[in-house]
Amino acid sequence: MKKILVIEDDLVLRRTLRELLETNNYKIFSAEDGLEGVKLAKEIKPDLIICDIMMPRLSGIGVVNELKKDNIFAAVPFIFLTAKSELTDMRKGMEIGADDYITKPFKAETILKAISARLEKFDLIMNNERLLAGTNLPENIPLLSEEDRIFIDTKTRQHFIKIGDILFIKAQGEYSEVYLVNETKILIRKLMKQWEGQLPQKIFLRIHRSTIINLSRIEKIERWFKRSYLVKLKGSDEKFIVSQRYSSRIKSKFAG
Repeated sequence: MKKILVIEDDLVLRRTLRELLETNNYKIFSAEDGLEGVKLAKEIKPDLIICDIMMPRLSGIGVVNELKKDNIFAAVPFIFLTAKSELTDMRKGMEIGADDYITKPFKAETILKAISARLEKFDLIMNNERLLAGTNLPENIPLLSEEDRIFIDTKTRQHFIKIGDILFIKAQGEYSEVYLVNETKILIRKLMKQWEGQLPQKIFLRIHRSTIINLSRIEKIERWFKRSYLVKLKGSDEKFIVSQRYSSRIKSKFAG
């Protein structure tokens, strides 16, 4: 049963949402203000959060800001409840990580459809990560997109990583080092063939048996020894050698 956290200072609306969502087989937790909502979210780790914008002590914007500091909430769907007069605040919330908004007053079917759609996408993200982590990948599994996020648990820290933020990946035996555009480096136990089987092929290219790069981050390509190439990526001082085995795949990107 999916856990939904409702953060709403209006008692009547909070109770109405609880009754509606429990009737539709969701497990509901509720908080009457932003501070209580943040504390409860960290305790129960909900699958989805519904939050009012204007609340005492901590606004909906503040709730998003606080929770998005923790990577464990990076992919958790967040739906704003907003009055028409609060649309400017809603846009700020969307910019910092909220996924959707519903204008008050709203119909039951409107919020139920929004919840279903957001939970379905969240499940797809988590399922993609489970497939990516598996040693034996099934055939015909969907490729991740540039906007999808994957969950990585390194024992010491948990990360929700946007696929498009991966700069390059290097193999380290049974492990791989994932380098992000913000200069973060993450070491995880995952084989290159597993990455290659799920990363979007239009964006990511294996240029060496031990290296996968993000094509959208290419800054410069040069000819190198015996029909191979050197590639420079934006945000990295390292130059990558494209081995002869993979050189044909980079020719369309050759620029000098």
